[in-house]
Amino acid sequence: MKTEPRERLRLILGFSRGSLSDHIAGIVSGALSAALDKHVDIELRPGQNGVSAARDVAASEPDGKTLFLATFGTHAIAPNLGNGVPYDPLRDFACVSLVAKSPLLLACHPAIDATSIPELIDLAKSCNPALTYATSAIGGAPHLAAEMFQTMAGIAMRHVRYDETQRLYSDLEAGRVALSFNNLISMLPRCRRGMLRALGVSSAERSAVAPEIPTIAESGVPGYEVTNWVGIVAPRATPGKCLAELSHATTAAVRSDAVNAALLAAGVTPCGGAPEMFASFMATEVERWREIASRLHADGERV
Repeated sequence: MKTEPRERLRLILGFSRGSLSDHIAGIVSGALSAALDKHVDIELRPGQNGVSAARDVAASEPDGKTLFLATFGTHAIAPNLGNGVPYDPLRDFACVSLVAKSPLLLACHPAIDATSIPELIDLAKSCNPALTYATSAIGGAPHLAAEMFQTMAGIAMRHVRYDETQRLYSDLEAGRVALSFNNLISMLPRCRRGMLRALGVSSAERSAVAPEIPTIAESGVPGYEVTNWVGIVAPRATPGKCLAELSHATTAAVRSDAVNAALLAAGVTPCGGAPEMFASFMATEVERWREIASRLHADGERV
């Protein structure tokens, strides 16, 4: 008997191949498809640090078939930068579920004369020209992590922005830029292969997958903490029943044995949970980062 094809659902990502969004979507999408009994098609739409893709999803038909993988950068930082971002993260989207949280890893090229955070701080204070740090998004978690690190450590470094994550890594591994804050999933394997040198993690506690790497806070920058996150959102008018179904399926997928193990093995904390929980978390994040994002805007940073 011929069976009807399953309904298709699009999960839009605003970043390129190799980003945290891409890694997590790759781990979660199969289980989400099974939980929903629908094809979940991942679409990469890099541009404007995720803002253009988020804008498009906010304006999409609210039928539960077009979703967006919101990030710390697109929904907590970019709208606070004062650059005319064409959506409000709280009013223009309906939350489905928080998917995962992840620390960032600060790593440098092995030729850099620093094997610890204190040595890096000393080097940055004496270095002329300034040390360079790379990110692939203005206002993303890596950028905010670097800005906060400079402020709290009392140093100044030069920002080098890349449009593609893969090109960033190519230059970092070649020593054309000195260091970067980036997601643990892609940074840690490069450090363990000797291509980069790990200096510290951005979370308040050490990562279970790399307990040998100290936190930045314990390495001379007390109180330092930055955590990246991703979650699924839909256009604002998406019906509550549809959101509840999507949230239940997302939570089931994220907490399934295989996905849970894969995320934890990559140093990512699985989350899940109801739409209301994600909405409350997002509102807290928007407010928490308002001041530092405003400072970036005042200093002339642009999405």
